[in-house]
Amino acid sequence: MTPHDAPELAFRLIGTWWPVDLESDEAASASASAVARGTLGTRDQEATARRRLRDDLVVAARTAREARARLMLLQTELAPGEPMSATLTLYDDDRVRMSPAIGTSPDRVLAVLEESLPTIAPDPAPTAVRRPFTDGEVVRVHRVDEVIEVEAGQEFTQRRLVAQYWYPRRDSKHLVLAVLSTPLGDIPHALDARRPRQAVRMPRLPGAH
Repeated sequence: MTPHDAPELAFRLIGTWWPVDLESDEAASASASAVARGTLGTRDQEATARRRLRDDLVVAARTAREARARLMLLQTELAPGEPMSATLTLYDDDRVRMSPAIGTSPDRVLAVLEESLPTIAPDPAPTAVRRPFTDGEVVRVHRVDEVIEVEAGQEFTQRRLVAQYWYPRRDSKHLVLAVLSTPLGDIPHALDARRPRQAVRMPRLPGAH
């Protein structure tokens, strides 16, 4: 099988999603500027909001790049006129390897992951479930992060849902990780990859399916 014939990992996503370039801070800033103009417009009144959005996206992209992320997408709408905030970050790092697994059976690789979760991710470990994916399964875990925010002198608690999907690479002990997050922290199953709509192709991942 040539590299061009290697399977691709693809998601089918609801609504409007914007790519954020992870190559460098400069590339991320250019992507963030496009997102800011596309979502907030170009009016002078929105200059502060656009700058804040750009700065936040550059920091998020830098953090993802340092963690060896391969892709970041930002959702701004569920449908035209229906705002929605969510991000999807894809990690394909050869360091994520279930080496205790015997063989490369996806079921066994996921089983080793499930056994390891209480150690490597104790907080979301109790939420682990299997989800169907193409001709196999993935493991999904989630957590809810609480952050105190201040706006107009008033404090409020923001609850952010973070859902992780662990995909086994075919014929290997490696896992690909997709992380989705949204401020809808009071709805822990709001992000669920089983509800596809618009297809989005990810960077080619050798051996992924």
